[in-house]
Formats: sequence, C-alpha cells, structure tokens
Amino acid sequence: MMLFFLIAVFSFLIQLLLPWWSMAIAAFIVSFGIGKKPLSTFLSGFCACGLVWLLYALFIHFTKGDLMTERIAQLFTLPSSWLLYLITLLLAAIIGGFASWSGLSLKHLLKK
Repeated sequence: MMLFFLIAVFSFLIQLLLPWWSMAIAAFIVSFGIGKKPLSTFLSGFCACGLVWLLYALFIHFTKGDLMTERIAQLFTLPSSWLLYLITLLLAAIIGGFASWSGLSLKHLLKK
C-alpha cells in the first residue's frame, strides 16, 4: 500500500514539470527503493500510474471541455471519447507496471 501511494504521489508531482512518460521514471525509482515482491510491485505501479493518469485526464476534461478528446476519438474512429480515456488509462497503467517491475528487477540483479 505504501508503494502504491508513493508511486502515485511522485508520478503526479513529476508530471507537473516533465513529460507524460516521466511517471515511468518515478515508478522505477520508487520500486527500486522499496519494492519487495514482483507481482505486488507490478500491480502497485499499474494501479498508481493508471489512477493518476485517469484523474489528470478527467480533471482536464471537466475544466477545459472535451473538444480535443472528441476530435482525437473521431480521428481513431472510436465510438465515444470515453473509450479513449479507457485506452489511455490502460496504456499508462501498463507502462507504470512494467517500470515498477523493471526497478525491482534491477534491485534484485544488483543484489546478486
């Protein structure tokens, strides 16, 4: 639970200053530092990065409107802009999960 919380907080904070992919760096570093088991580390990064990305996307949607989201959904011929949110949520979650897992794997590799 602590790993999930730290990944979520650091990936949110780092995305305020750096591009979207910086959440993977935050997940990698936090998991390298305090990750324990591969599955729980992957799931913590998966859920934390996915949640942060979804909340940030919804915040932008409700504060600025959904004109750009609708146009991108039309560009990809998606039936709804909400499907675009689901796809980006899964993409961010997978990137966060694998970044967390990579951090833990490097930690185990350096221990040996």
